[in-house]
Amino acid sequence: MSRLKVGVIGCGHLGRFHTKMHTMLEDISELIGVYDLNPEQGKKVSEEFNCKQFSGIDELLGEVDAVVIAAATQSHYEVAKQCLNANKSIFIEKPITATVPQAEEIVELADKKGLIIQVGHIERYNPAFFQIEDMNVDPMFIEAHRLASFNPRGSDVSVVHDLMIHDIDLILSLIKAPVEKVDAAGVAVLTGTPDIANVRIKFANGAVANLTASRISIKKMRKFRIFQKEMYISLDLDKGAADVFSLADESDVTAQGMAIANIESKGKKIMYVKNPEGQINALLEENRDFVNSVTNGTPVKVSGLDGLRALITAEMVISEIEKQLN
Repeated sequence: MSRLKVGVIGCGHLGRFHTKMHTMLEDISELIGVYDLNPEQGKKVSEEFNCKQFSGIDELLGEVDAVVIAAATQSHYEVAKQCLNANKSIFIEKPITATVPQAEEIVELADKKGLIIQVGHIERYNPAFFQIEDMNVDPMFIEAHRLASFNPRGSDVSVVHDLMIHDIDLILSLIKAPVEKVDAAGVAVLTGTPDIANVRIKFANGAVANLTASRISIKKMRKFRIFQKEMYISLDLDKGAADVFSLADESDVTAQGMAIANIESKGKKIMYVKNPEGQINALLEENRDFVNSVTNGTPVKVSGLDGLRALITAEMVISEIEKQLN
């Protein structure tokens, strides 16, 4: 079977890791080379992974079948458009672009040309999230906390685009109804854009999501809690584990988990399932999915349209924060 010829644009922190992943997918992917605006950085990564360093994007596009875009967010649009116009499918790191109109244009362009866009919302590959994929998840309330210490990498965008957008994407993948209303507050502490934000999103079906994201915390936390009729799910995204509490009929011997309490007035028992902590190389798996999608036509887990929806919601959050600050 012929391997997909892949090039990487952007050789910074994430670009280096994406390049490494394609050396680990050598059965399905052939790493052709890399390009970076900084020639020294491009040279460093090309030498580390024994691949070609290209002097320009056009040169790279002439030798590859598909492209991973891990450049700075502000350049996503121009690079993506150049790749798509050259008829190359793209994996593009999140956020998909810097603005909604840019994202709309490249999603439309890919659709018109029959090309694939996969967006790097890596939390879709979190083992904790995998553990609930086959469950009947229909949230009415979600609470998400994503806290991290300050890292200059990523501070070129707000904490909403840098961190919160991960949880926005997860929430939009679970709640299928349109967003109806957004209330948000945020503060710029160390940078020129919000470094901490709290958001309440209301959906047309009555579901509500509360999100908090901070990049100025002492302690790291990635917790995601889902509440719905007769079920509560707690996800620890750091550990890759899911705890599930659900109601079952007292007589139901097939109910999964351990019975921890009875609600006699309802004839129900509370079942508890503690899933083991999962280990997975999420970056490797999302790149594997991208290669398989381009090669075999299998659907990507996070499409360009998904990336667009996450960005639209993130922009609604930013707009509300700006109103509050003004």
